[in-house]
Amino acid sequence: MKRAIAIILAMAALAATADTNTVEELEHIRYHMEQAREMYRDFLKEFRRLQHEYDEACLKAGITNARRKVSASNPGTTFTKSQRKFFENRRICVSRDTETIPGSVITTWWRNGKPDTRAPAVVTNVLHGVAGSLQNNPLQNRIAELFAQYSSASNRAAIAEARAARADALKTWLEEQRDKSPLQTTKKIYQAIIDRLEGN
Repeated sequence: MKRAIAIILAMAALAATADTNTVEELEHIRYHMEQAREMYRDFLKEFRRLQHEYDEACLKAGITNARRKVSASNPGTTFTKSQRKFFENRRICVSRDTETIPGSVITTWWRNGKPDTRAPAVVTNVLHGVAGSLQNNPLQNRIAELFAQYSSASNRAAIAEARAARADALKTWLEEQRDKSPLQTTKKIYQAIIDRLEGN
C-alpha cells in the first residue's frame, strides 16, 4: 500500500512538468499510474475481504468472543481497554434490503451481537435521483489531463509524420521530373523547388 501511494505521489510530481514531457515519458507516467491504481484496488479488495470475515465472526460468535478468538489465534494481538470498549459497542450493519419496499433501502443494525437498542435497529432510506454533473477527485482530473495531453501529443506526432511523408513524396516526384526534363532551364527550375523544400 505504501509503495502504491509512493508511486502515485512520484507520478503526480513528474506529471507537474507534463508540458515538457515527451510522448514516451507521458506513456511511462500513464503505465506506472495504472500500476499504482491496480495495487491500491488490490489492497482495498483484501481489506474489504478481511473486514467481511471479521463482521461475519462477530455475528456468529458475538463480538467479545470473536475478539478473543482472534487474540487466541494470534497471541501477539492485545487490546487496550478503550479498544475493547469500541469493539464491544460498535454498531454494525448486518443487512440491506432493497426488495421489500421498491425504491428504498432497509438497513438492519446490530450492537454486541444483537439488534441495536441505543439507536434505531432498522432504518429505511428512500432512494432519490440526483441531477447534476459527475464530480471527479483531483487525481482523476490529473489523469484525465495527462491522457488529453498524451492524445494531443500523439496527434501532433502523427500529423508531423504525415507531413514529412508528403514532403518526401513530393521531393521524389520533383527529382524524377527534373531528371526526365530535356531542357537545362527546366531542370534548374525543378532543382530550385527541391532546394526550397530542403530549406537551402
